[in-house]
Amino acid sequence: MKLRPNQIKEHFAKGPLLPVYLLSGDEPLLMQEAADQIRSEARKAGITERELFLVENNFEWNHLLQAGNSMSLFGDRKLLEVRNEKGKFDDAAKKALATYCDNPNPDNILLLILPKIDKKTQSAKWFQQLETVGAFIQVWPVEAAQLPQWIHQRMRSVGLEPTREAVQLLAERVEGNLLAAAQEVEKLILLRGEGPLDVRDIEEAVADHARYSLYDMVDEALQGNYSHAIKMLHFLRSSGTEPTVLLWALSKEIRTLAGMAQLIDNGLAPARALQEYKVWENRKPILQGALQRVPGRTFKHCLVEAARIDQAIKGLGQGDPWDGFTNLILWLAGKVKPGLMALDA
Repeated sequence: MKLRPNQIKEHFAKGPLLPVYLLSGDEPLLMQEAADQIRSEARKAGITERELFLVENNFEWNHLLQAGNSMSLFGDRKLLEVRNEKGKFDDAAKKALATYCDNPNPDNILLLILPKIDKKTQSAKWFQQLETVGAFIQVWPVEAAQLPQWIHQRMRSVGLEPTREAVQLLAERVEGNLLAAAQEVEKLILLRGEGPLDVRDIEEAVADHARYSLYDMVDEALQGNYSHAIKMLHFLRSSGTEPTVLLWALSKEIRTLAGMAQLIDNGLAPARALQEYKVWENRKPILQGALQRVPGRTFKHCLVEAARIDQAIKGLGQGDPWDGFTNLILWLAGKVKPGLMALDA
């Protein structure tokens, strides 16, 4: 079945959990919140163990099948969470997922988290088999015209009663940054409590997050403006931005640049490489400038650093993730070469 993110709560109220949930999209906050809803419902259903699989090069899909068929050490039900950030599936992956769906373990739930996937993948037989057994939840970005309604609904959900003008002002301040909008709503309920909210309340309580957008920070780094990008990084940290969300945005951009750099090294014209990766027109100058300024091997080093940051965030590696983010900014800006740490800048 297909579900919209706003139907997840209603879906869980109607009946038991399905064996499989496919979550797809490129909006970090909405993806995180949808995944959290599924994890929370799994816990309510008595699924106390969560096993995480990160799909990288040479990932063994049979390990997923083995985990799905095996009992927990404590006899508990398991949530099998598979994160495939590239959204690519080889023959082994398709076969393993089809096999899983043929006879899903009733004690376990499979949560497959993907970036936005194309129509060709969605129409494939193995994918439709997953969708038939479970639910496919596609997370779409909130367009500019829809942002005021999204903010209004979020405010009402926590007990705020905003005027139309207050909602519009907040939408203008955050300029499409959903994470900033969500943080401001949380701040407003803490500062003001439930009840009416007008323009003056917004003006007094809301910082101008438009200047410190997560995506703007990435673009500043790609344009070589490392000093401003690092300032924005510090602001994002102090305003409570989750490292996982920041890593998501940076990694997505770095993977795109690494892929395009490889195509260019293989002889493809830069314009064609941008076309292959379906880069929006308004972002082409930024990415093309970065590809001209930064050597292709730097993007590969950035991917390695991003993996190290991911381990540090999960407590599986050493180092401060925020120092790693500073390194990435300096490398992407061409300020220092990989191998030199942020303190050398």
